[in-house]
Amino acid sequence: MENKIIKSGIRNTIFVIIAQGTTLVLGVSKNLILPIVLGVTNFGYWQVYLLYVSYVGLFSLGYSNGIYLRYGKYNYEELPKDKFRSSLKQFIVVQFIITILVSLIILLEPDHNKQLAMVWASINIPIAGLTSVFLYVLQTTNQMKKYSFYTVLDKIIMLVFIGFILVTSMDQFIFVVMADTFSKVVVVVALIYSCKELVIGKGINQKLAIKETLVNIKVGLILMLANYAGIFILGFGRFLIERFETVESYGTYSFAISTMNLILVFITAIGLVIFPTLARLAEERFSDYFIELNKITNTVVYILLLIYFPFNIFINYFMKNYIVIFAYLPIIFAIVFLQAKMSILINTYYKLLREEKAMLKANVTGLVMAIIIISISYFFSRSVLLVAIGTFIALSIRLYLSEIYLKKLLLIKNFKNIIYEIIILLAFILFAYQSNIVIGFTGYFIFVCIYTFKNISSINKILSYIIKK
Repeated sequence: MENKIIKSGIRNTIFVIIAQGTTLVLGVSKNLILPIVLGVTNFGYWQVYLLYVSYVGLFSLGYSNGIYLRYGKYNYEELPKDKFRSSLKQFIVVQFIITILVSLIILLEPDHNKQLAMVWASINIPIAGLTSVFLYVLQTTNQMKKYSFYTVLDKIIMLVFIGFILVTSMDQFIFVVMADTFSKVVVVVALIYSCKELVIGKGINQKLAIKETLVNIKVGLILMLANYAGIFILGFGRFLIERFETVESYGTYSFAISTMNLILVFITAIGLVIFPTLARLAEERFSDYFIELNKITNTVVYILLLIYFPFNIFINYFMKNYIVIFAYLPIIFAIVFLQAKMSILINTYYKLLREEKAMLKANVTGLVMAIIIISISYFFSRSVLLVAIGTFIALSIRLYLSEIYLKKLLLIKNFKNIIYEIIILLAFILFAYQSNIVIGFTGYFIFVCIYTFKNISSINKILSYIIKK
């Protein structure tokens, strides 16, 4: 039974990896085309839109997260569809009310272009709310083929629009913003059709529906706040630069962050499969899975960090307006490891052990550390590099305090891996700052080979499951 569940989880992981690999390719195309087409200023305003749209999920109030936690072990056929139908209608109404209120507040923004970007971001509130509900349903009920398709669909549509913008030489950010919103509308409509049993049909009375809605919010609110507290650790530095630097400086910093996020989207998608897979396995094996999953996660991320070196060459040759990012890009890339491990391993186990409050506490601690470190270093120096370093330190503290806490819960006494991980990360940063790109690549590649060889048994175990599927 255990092997069957693991094999199913690995098959689902493969679907997700293929989909996110497609997302990565499409995202790279988008991130390399738009900075060139829009120019530094318009690209900066596009990044302002992306910054605020990344936080619209806060206005879902944890509703979709509650569904994720409450129905994580259900099959699609077992879901209480009558409750979903009535509760979803109430949720949609609340989302539109919030959208109107937020849009009115945004009118106070004095910069017209920023105001425009933020209004369009607010339009995404109900779109993001509904999308997250249906994607969580597909994810928790192990419909990973559908999930993978819908997570890629908007990127494909967006890429078509970008191709059109490239051909027609439309260099205004608002056209890209409108295209992005349209692509998300298409996805949410397709999701509603795909999950129409949760929308169309007989529901329950309003009193019970209100109770269902409130329970989802109550259960999911802590997880949502924990997630966004973690996200805001990375986002706080961006907010500072967006508010106190020129839109051009913000655009270049966001370009570096966007590059990091492309890799993260690919890696952390694996975590979407890990939770429902582990939730179906025996609890007494959770400790063993933690150790093995940590090794696999680290190996994959260390290998992917090699992307930095060809990316460095590409920027130097084809995007000379953005070469200022090399002052802090190695730090941003190192953050990929911290975020990936947090998403795939740590957050999965927080949810698995129902330690959402501890997750919130860890993320709030990290956020407070980020605010203190980044604010002090930035306002005394006005250095974007120190913003990146402060973010790296805060994320490191959050990650390893969380790992120590979870290991104590799981009765794991070995903490040596933390030292090894920090050494390899510092080695990456050191080699990434080498002026000779060949020396940098070779040095870091040797470190990766040593680590991979050291953990070859864990890799072989996963490969054997895939081969025997």
